[in-house]
Amino acid sequence: MALQFLAVVERSKGKRATIEIERMAELGFTAVPTAGRLALWVNEPTQVISTGSGRAHLLGRLFTRSDRPARVTALDATFEQHSELPTILSNRFWGQYLAISQCALDSVQVYRDPSGALPCYVRETPDAIFLFSDLDLGIAAGLVDPEIDWDAMVASLLRPALRRAETVLRDLYEIPQGWVLGIGGAQYAALRQHWSPWDYVQPTGLRGADLLEALRGTVIGTVRALAGEFDRIQLCLSGGLDSSIVAAALAGTDTTCLNLVSPGPEGDERGYARLVAEHLGLELVDRDYRLDDIVVGRSSAIHLPRPVGSPGRQALDQANRRLADEVSAQAVFSGNGGDNVFCFTQSAAPIVDCLRTSGQRSRTWRTVADICELTGCSVWEALSHALRKLPRSAVRHRWPADLRFIHPDLAGAASAEEAQHSWLEAPVGALPGRAAHIAALLRPQNFSEGFPRAEPLELITPMLAQPIVELCLSIQTWQWVEGGCDRAVARRAFAGLLPKAILDRRSKGGPGAFYRQIVSQFSNEIRERLLEGQLARQNLLDRKAVEAFFAAPIDAHGDAYVRLLVLADTEAWVQARIR
Repeated sequence: MALQFLAVVERSKGKRATIEIERMAELGFTAVPTAGRLALWVNEPTQVISTGSGRAHLLGRLFTRSDRPARVTALDATFEQHSELPTILSNRFWGQYLAISQCALDSVQVYRDPSGALPCYVRETPDAIFLFSDLDLGIAAGLVDPEIDWDAMVASLLRPALRRAETVLRDLYEIPQGWVLGIGGAQYAALRQHWSPWDYVQPTGLRGADLLEALRGTVIGTVRALAGEFDRIQLCLSGGLDSSIVAAALAGTDTTCLNLVSPGPEGDERGYARLVAEHLGLELVDRDYRLDDIVVGRSSAIHLPRPVGSPGRQALDQANRRLADEVSAQAVFSGNGGDNVFCFTQSAAPIVDCLRTSGQRSRTWRTVADICELTGCSVWEALSHALRKLPRSAVRHRWPADLRFIHPDLAGAASAEEAQHSWLEAPVGALPGRAAHIAALLRPQNFSEGFPRAEPLELITPMLAQPIVELCLSIQTWQWVEGGCDRAVARRAFAGLLPKAILDRRSKGGPGAFYRQIVSQFSNEIRERLLEGQLARQNLLDRKAVEAFFAAPIDAHGDAYVRLLVLADTEAWVQARIR
């Protein structure tokens, strides 16, 4: 079961907001001994460790940095260093955690680990600051009235994959990954960034076999450390490179692999998944995506404070729940984020990075050839794209808005706005490939929270763990495309541990055919909900564009059906909030 927590920091002594202890006990929560102006409740006391003074608490899982990471089970006096604690944690440890500490003067700081695996939402009142793990708990504790912030909704619709500190509910925000919330006296509370991916882009000096060994060891050590927290694991195994690498790291554990099949050749990857499972000695179960799991009027993200779901997600989650119940799995592991961490790119940016960094014409020409082989473009096409990037320093990575089905008035205003996120603010002289790599790391964050935290099943996304991310950021972008292969360093690192057919695979499957089935099966309901729903009433949707989509064959607008499903899920999320 995932950790749930509720912490209360009073703004001044004697003004602690009322929290009914009996109510927290009824919810199955245990009070953690604390000091000063902090109160803390958790559903899993084994996932909290504290210093003897009660002034520092580590919620979640903390591991040592080593070839064989060990779970930290006690906090010594080192963790009493209030001002230095975020640095100590990020430099010497990693994990899925939230650290809360108080200094002798009673100021409080809350540090969320760089992976973002343990959420922390914040609600401020005049008398106290409330911190909690999930929206459902915030509502159950009477802390959140889920009223929609329509300005935040606009930002979410335009850039759904760009996660911000603000949620789409009023008066509710989160501590971003790698950030600290500092709480002083009276009304002071402020966020500051502590960990930044830009601090890890300098090459480590590892090359050749040493680099491959470092990546292989880091991935395996990280995955197995997380796997050691569970008696039985379930792995979403598509047979693609990323999930296969996680499978290789799980070899020898009590793991059952699940491969989901959708209609058509693109959705049937059983052959690849079977190759991996047999090679590693893991059990494999294949199941079909099921239309009867889809309820268009129910959002798959209803337990989250942002509309980041899709009806197709319902079928994935339900299939995982059913199998987990059959095999008694406690956690679902996923290769989610592997493309992003392993720098999957179809861009000419590695050419520019190579030229600026190495200054070697021969090395740069090899990268040009690699990009041509990878993308199928000509030398002149690769060079022309690279030359357009060459004069510019990546001061800011551009994150375009998705204007499909968006009301024209809103689309016009949005086209002039820049996306805002600290990771997109590149330092002077930054390489464009580095900027794109870091921006890509933002995309999987919306899907890392997984199941509602009160459920017995927990989602684990090890590819987003801090040690793996930091090491991959230090690898040059052109190294990731060497030999004309995407994610080339990862492929070579796991040579010998995975079947050659998996390492050589270039095709990508997916549930696109199943998504098209959903649109076909529920077209009338989706159409009505989008044309007559709350998003349309708020003048956020382009009704004519929606009508045009349904007047043509599904494939006539490319992959717009995916965008439409996201909007349908968003409408369901909105309707659940306004009832």
